[in-house]
Amino acid sequence: MKFSSEKLFDTIFFTLIFIWCIGILWEVVIHFFPNLIVALPFLKYNYSIVCHQEPEKLFSIGNYKTLVCSRCTGIYFGALFSSIIALTGLIRKTNTKVLLSSSIPMFIDVVLYSFGLYSYSKTIALFTGLLLGSVGFIYIQDALKIILFKQKKETF
Repeated sequence: MKFSSEKLFDTIFFTLIFIWCIGILWEVVIHFFPNLIVALPFLKYNYSIVCHQEPEKLFSIGNYKTLVCSRCTGIYFGALFSSIIALTGLIRKTNTKVLLSSSIPMFIDVVLYSFGLYSYSKTIALFTGLLLGSVGFIYIQDALKIILFKQKKETF
């Protein structure tokens, strides 16, 4: 059985997203492996590059908090979910309309919260992030495959 370059790409992409998601849950990891606390300042800094990390918007898991807000947690774990499905070969591609449609619930949530029509909901932020992250991952992965593999075929 030949392991195709696209399958290798899917596996590498999954591995990177999996490691990223473990980092998001680093406070939980530290509970089980206390010596790994040395990585916490480095991880907090790196996640601060991609997320505002407002304390009241961090998702709680028991007594522990994620290193990114609820929405970002949803986005990254949505991507992880889709990367697992992509490894099975069940998901192939999506289009821009589906991507934009999946962003509408998040957009509505942000607008309603910004105008003060309701208070921030970590649960809603998590689920709107999961939706966009799941679809967004498929869209980005497909675009990268087109760039990496279709152009490669055309040059030979």
